[in-house]
Amino acid sequence: MIKYYKKFSNQHPYWHVIFVLVLASLVGILIEYVVNKNFIGSGIYATFFLGLIEIIRVRKNNLS
Repeated sequence: MIKYYKKFSNQHPYWHVIFVLVLASLVGILIEYVVNKNFIGSGIYATFFLGLIEIIRVRKNNLS
């Protein structure tokens, strides 16, 4: 399974970034809800900004 995922992330780096962002966001939202019984909607802006930076980094590495 790990070999397949590494192959997938090498072939589709943008999808890899999106997958990791969605998974990390869901884990963060779940932890926040379980601990504080609260949902912080403004956290989506930070996720979007960090995802944009990561996509730019991946694009730069692919062009080199």
